[in-house]
Amino acid sequence: MKVSLAKKLLLAFIGLTFVVLLATLSLARWSFEQGFLDYTNALEQQRLTRIAERLSSLYQQRGEAWSAISSQELNQYLDDSLRPPPPRHRPPPNDKLRPPRSHQRPETALVNTQQSLLAGQLPQAKESDWIRVPIRVKQQTIAELITASKRHFSSPQATAFSKQQWITSAIIACVAMGLALLVSIRLTQVLLAPIRRMLLHVSQISNGDYHVRLDEPRNDELGRLMKDLDRLTHQLEENQSARQRWIADISHELRTPVTVLIGEIHAIQDGLRPLGMTQIHSLEQEVERISHLIDDLYQLSLADIGALRYQFYPLLLDECLINCIDKARVSAERKGLHIVLENIQPAWVNADAQRLTQLFHNLLLNAQAYTDAPGTIKISQTNTDDQIILCIEDSAPSVNAADCQRLFEPLYRQETSRNRRNAGAGLGLAICQKIIEAHQGRIAASPSLLGGMRFDIFLPRYQETK
Repeated sequence: MKVSLAKKLLLAFIGLTFVVLLATLSLARWSFEQGFLDYTNALEQQRLTRIAERLSSLYQQRGEAWSAISSQELNQYLDDSLRPPPPRHRPPPNDKLRPPRSHQRPETALVNTQQSLLAGQLPQAKESDWIRVPIRVKQQTIAELITASKRHFSSPQATAFSKQQWITSAIIACVAMGLALLVSIRLTQVLLAPIRRMLLHVSQISNGDYHVRLDEPRNDELGRLMKDLDRLTHQLEENQSARQRWIADISHELRTPVTVLIGEIHAIQDGLRPLGMTQIHSLEQEVERISHLIDDLYQLSLADIGALRYQFYPLLLDECLINCIDKARVSAERKGLHIVLENIQPAWVNADAQRLTQLFHNLLLNAQAYTDAPGTIKISQTNTDDQIILCIEDSAPSVNAADCQRLFEPLYRQETSRNRRNAGAGLGLAICQKIIEAHQGRIAASPSLLGGMRFDIFLPRYQETK
């Protein structure tokens, strides 16, 4: 049996209220009973004090000897103390009745200093529960009055009063539980309202509707959760748009060389162009372009799913960099570009040599493709205690600073002065970022002071463990 969150909250509120109410009423009841019994015992203490004063006077009048006072007279003193006090006004002449005794006579005893019983009856309770009041004459204790303290309600009046208090407490508890039920229902509705909105929102997201937003102006935890859901929805919407752009861009990139291939083949078939080495070389270039695009897509897909293999071992970063520069120098000079090295020095890194070579090759190829001749490609190095910073920058043209980080998005290229006249599919920088991240580093793009682009590569230095 499934219990809804609303029922759980309602039961929790009602249960908590019941426990708190039960504890409060129980403590109040216990406090009342203890206070009432303490009050009764205080009255009994006062009664014994009055008897002690009267017996002290009687003792002095009879020559300061208990033997001069009969036990019947002493018992009469004890019995008279049980009657209520006389009225403040004289009773009518025909009312000759004495005030009645209290309903239940407490056990009261008079004992001398040797604890011998002089009058009355010793209480049946334990001595630890006795109330003792000394009788003094001339600062000397001559006897004691003893009675039992109250530990429970014994008189009918007290029992009836206690029962009435129980009934009143039960009525208060029922009224409080009724109010708690109403408040709990309303509170549950208020708390669950935003949760139900979020459930509906998640249901819409799961159905592919990424345009809905909660936009709830709350500052509590539920408000933060709603904002997180809105950010998630926005991210899913962007991912969907990126996926659609990705498919469209890939289709476009594949369609261009395929269209050229089909055109060349049709021209040869129609006899418009002879089948010679020139035509074969042209067809080969388009096939290589398709092959390069497919290989880049494959590499990027492997990097996205974490399946790109790496073999890490300590190596000198400068040696790997110099080898890549030497291979790129000839093609760069052929395009009228000059490669400048600055502060390249030995530095150890824990890396995959093949992937670092791919990284430097892509960055140098990107610089050659998007730098006007005559131009400059500058490569510099900075070492710190824990990382190596490589800077690869080129001369004009450049891109807007706001678009620099978007260069690492797959298939992204800006249609500005850094045009796509010599460009590939726009996957090289995305692959570079994946390689850097696999090496626990990062790469950043920004406009260069030379007028072109600047790429800063941050790699952790290899720390030899002893």
